Amino acid sequence: MSSSLKPYSPKAFTRKVSIRRDREDFVVAYQPEDVVVFRNGNSQALRKLCLQLRWDIISDVMPEPNDPKTW
Repeated sequence: MSSSLKPYSPKAFTRKVSIRRDREDFVVAYQPEDVVVFRNGNSQALRKLCLQLRWDIISDVMPEPNDPKTW
């Protein structure tokens, strides 16, 4: 199996972050400092970015049925 296809081990995560709403946008913030490092209107794009950066999402927004941006 190629090393690029192997799942990340828990030790591979480099940061703990949260994804939350901030008015119309979603933000990624370092935890526990709560420093916002990314802002985007699409939460899925932020989740993908965090995965690529190997950041551990410890808190995430809940998908809302009437708001496709949260899916």
